[in-house]
Amino acid sequence: MKKQLSDIEKKEYSYFIRVLSSAVNQASAPIPYEGINWNRLFSISKTCGLDSAFSNTVLTLPKEYLPNNEMIKILKENINAEILIDINHNYEIEKVLSAFDKHKIKNVPLKGYFIKSEYPRSDYRSISDFDILFDRNQLDLVKEVFSKLGYEFLHNDDNQYHFQKKPYMYIEMHATLVHEWESYYYYLVDIINKSLKRDGYNYSYELSLEDHYLYMLIHNSNHFRMGGLSIRMLLDIYLYYSNHKDEFDFDYLNEKLTLFKLGTFEKRIREIAFNWFSLDKQKITFDNLEIFILLSAILGRVDAGVMISSYKMIKSAEKEGKSKSKFSYLLKSLFPGKNSMSVNYPLVDKLPFLLPAFWVQMWFKRLFIMKNVSIKNGLKNRLSYTDDDVNYYKGLLIETGFDDFDFK
Repeated sequence: MKKQLSDIEKKEYSYFIRVLSSAVNQASAPIPYEGINWNRLFSISKTCGLDSAFSNTVLTLPKEYLPNNEMIKILKENINAEILIDINHNYEIEKVLSAFDKHKIKNVPLKGYFIKSEYPRSDYRSISDFDILFDRNQLDLVKEVFSKLGYEFLHNDDNQYHFQKKPYMYIEMHATLVHEWESYYYYLVDIINKSLKRDGYNYSYELSLEDHYLYMLIHNSNHFRMGGLSIRMLLDIYLYYSNHKDEFDFDYLNEKLTLFKLGTFEKRIREIAFNWFSLDKQKITFDNLEIFILLSAILGRVDAGVMISSYKMIKSAEKEGKSKSKFSYLLKSLFPGKNSMSVNYPLVDKLPFLLPAFWVQMWFKRLFIMKNVSIKNGLKNRLSYTDDDVNYYKGLLIETGFDDFDFK
């Protein structure tokens, strides 16, 4: 697992963070360092889902510091594409919420829907899907409304129902904020009935400022414990906290942070966020946690996620007196069980004897249609992690207030 950055990588990430700080604080773009590789910086911005903020800010540089004409063209095309997607997103999601109002479907939009408005421009904060909390008792009506709006119902897992309307819209309807096996579930199970009615809507609600911030922290901490905490997540925290700190009920917030055992995590990531993105005191230390975040792309590190899943499977088996290994996890990855396969192949629940056929279908799709498989990296991630890698990650968990690999 990669744990260090080269000097040039540190220089690249330092400049990237400064550009983002300028973008969200609406300040002048930082002057680039000599020998800057604009292709590399743009690639990082795409990987982090912050390319619009990066592109717009870089184009405000004085003429003598601008990238070459080819890169300028790429940046401008990227901005136009992100604006188009953003306009489409805004139009479509409001159409969905309007339909929910019409059919009296109580809903609570989450995360990205509101976080986008915390940024100076909504296209600065790209999203891949919308998350909406709803009452599972209205599921049939929800499906009917989505169907009328041209959405396809893809599948559901234990608490989410997935709907898609190509090319841009992907909506996850959440029956609960977190999974039933999570310790937070007991405290959040009735949150929809504690939400606040939104102005201009009859059936659309929102979490209080404090509850929304807490949910952001819960969501981010879950990502962190499954493989990564991204730059964009920290930027979300920086903006949300900056914009609402004078409105927070800190007695309530601190009580919940203690109850949820997130006090250490919140303090540490907020500290990094403000060190990175505040114009008046920018500071990047490149310690273990900061490097882990910088390498976490949008949702996390694949190598870390694979290591965590593998390690947990092995330790769980040991507790039950069984023997599992990295190779066992590799086989499980190649040939998932019925429960895992049923998420994307619901028919396997009714016809479990066809599970091998679904494995063939899955791998044909991934290898020859989606082409999203790297056999070399897949084997490396599953077989080559070391005890040092595990201890490194355990150290990050302990630093942020979590107990080893306990995800509950």
